[in-house]
Amino acid sequence: MITEKLTNKINYKYLERTIGSMKFAVIIIALFSLAMTVGTFVESYYGTDFVGRLIYKTWWFMAIQFFMCLSILFAAFVRLPPKKRLYGFYTIHTGLIVIGIGSFVTYIAGIDGTIHLRPMTPSRQVVLNEDVIEITRPDENTRAVLPLPYTAFDKNIDVKYKDVEIGRYMPFAEKQMEWLPALDESENSENTHSSSYIISNDNVAQDFTLSLHPEAYDFEASLSMGLLNITYLPKTLAPCISRPGDSGLILWDSRNSKCFTAEDKNIKVEKTSSDKRFFVIKDEGNVYSFLPDLSPWALDSNLKPVMNAPIRVFSMNLFKEKPNLFLFGRQASFWDKYEEKWVSQEFDNNGEMTLPWMGFTLKLIRHEDNLVPTMVPHSTLPIQQNGSLVKGATRAARVKVRDKEYWLTDDKPVTVLIDGVKTNIFLTKRSFMLPFEFTLTRFKMDKDPGTNRPASYESFVNLFTNGNTTPYHVYMNNPLKYDGFTFYQASYSQDPQTGQYSSTLSVNLDQGRWIKYLGSLLLVFGCSWHYYLNYRPKKKNKDLLGLDEETGDLNA
Repeated sequence: MITEKLTNKINYKYLERTIGSMKFAVIIIALFSLAMTVGTFVESYYGTDFVGRLIYKTWWFMAIQFFMCLSILFAAFVRLPPKKRLYGFYTIHTGLIVIGIGSFVTYIAGIDGTIHLRPMTPSRQVVLNEDVIEITRPDENTRAVLPLPYTAFDKNIDVKYKDVEIGRYMPFAEKQMEWLPALDESENSENTHSSSYIISNDNVAQDFTLSLHPEAYDFEASLSMGLLNITYLPKTLAPCISRPGDSGLILWDSRNSKCFTAEDKNIKVEKTSSDKRFFVIKDEGNVYSFLPDLSPWALDSNLKPVMNAPIRVFSMNLFKEKPNLFLFGRQASFWDKYEEKWVSQEFDNNGEMTLPWMGFTLKLIRHEDNLVPTMVPHSTLPIQQNGSLVKGATRAARVKVRDKEYWLTDDKPVTVLIDGVKTNIFLTKRSFMLPFEFTLTRFKMDKDPGTNRPASYESFVNLFTNGNTTPYHVYMNNPLKYDGFTFYQASYSQDPQTGQYSSTLSVNLDQGRWIKYLGSLLLVFGCSWHYYLNYRPKKKNKDLLGLDEETGDLNA
């Protein structure tokens, strides 16, 4: 029994002296310095979020810091019992331990997020840097939040919530277009086709993809290129557009995907007192009125749009003034202003056709009747330039709802019906609501002379608390502090349509701040004390020996 106790004591002494030794301290500090050095280079190229996931917030980096604290603690233990000349040394190490405790408290309980402020719009939502999947059912007023791992690379997480399964998660991804089979085969028809084209002349070239398929969420059926408007239409509309008749009116019946002109049905077109064309048709017991030069929608007896009416009208006269190109997959139609007629043509054997504007040539790259163009995320390493990601800025997850799989991204939620109940699935950030509100009243930005580079930017905000309004000015090195929170000016954005600026403030709540302040004070006090205790004896000995204070030589 005595031998066992003695062995345990010897082992503890060995462990204490090993961890508290200078050799262990040098090794652990070297590892910490190496990780910080690598992290600095990684952060400059791949971004702050990536280096946090790869190094700074990993278990092994936390372990290095933990053993560093143990080294500091045991370095003090091996020098017990206390000696007067080491009082400063003990204080220094106590300060380092206290700083470590404060940092741990900050890591566990601190808050680090952002709040986005739009002009004159109250906001209190703080967004944290924690990816989650949110599943909501508005009709049932239910909401579930599934946390995602803080990883630097893609990972299979296999998390299930009722009928929703989360498989592969990618924290950094880039979207690439792929042609995939439709999830719902019943959606395939002759009018749900998709095509890719290249339009070019001697000065410019642009590729684009248009689709009518309801599952082609990332692709539209129309686009504008300068003055040219391009519209992608069902194949069955092509014959009518090439022969719109004298009225230039084409009607579309969505029930059978057929078109006809006003002349085909002997529709009588009249004019109102304000010289606007109108006509009336009867369809299965319903009477619809149309003002074709104003709206494609049918009107009821009160001249209100009937959005679910099966018939719509298109006035081709509206598309003569400006360049308009109508595409139907392998066909195209446009108004020839020189011959004053609608021209319909097909692509040649090389898949090309000449357009009547500025020497443009249109080439058909791919046409699919059943496959759907889909932007599929692929895992990648992020690349940062000028403080923002230029590659890998998309978060993505593979979601399975019963027997169907979907790609969920942070910019495109998934909406499905489960047993007739609408279910929304979002990949978003965890957030919380502040107990007070902000409103951005004015945003100011100064630019470097002769450039468009921002030199500084400032936010003027109003803080609303308990019925009181307080104005604040937030800019670099002048944060707003309130109720334990600190708000720093972080970034800004501009609405491309309105030109208005919005401001983004970083939000920080640090419960361990006062502990770290205390540790810093102990560190400064300990350094001063240690210097004082170890300097006085040397000075006294030099005086007794008659040594010069600066050179150490004997005085004459």
